[in-house]
Amino acid sequence: SWQAYADQITQQGIANAALYGLDNAAEWAKSANNTGTSAEIQKILQHMSSQGTGRFTYGGRDFITLRNDGNVLYGKLGADGITCAKSGKALVVGVYDKNSQPGQCNNA
Repeated sequence: SWQAYADQITQQGIANAALYGLDNAAEWAKSANNTGTSAEIQKILQHMSSQGTGRFTYGGRDFITLRNDGNVLYGKLGADGITCAKSGKALVVGVYDKNSQPGQCNNA
């Protein structure tokens, strides 16, 4: 199941994770402590498509864009950060905090 995949990502040291459909930003699965919304994902997908460099919101938190090539988006907020990556028909989202390294999130 997609839920098992989201759970597997969090077991790799990531604070929380989620999967959303690329076509409609519908939530496929997310970890229990993830407060991200489909509405936020719609805006993130638009941000990625335009290769925007401004701020974006996920889980009610305002991230600074570090890098955005249209397929992968990296964001930062203090010691926390986020990676959003397009994969086939899904957008995979991983959020890390001060207890994990950014590289762990990127690899997951």
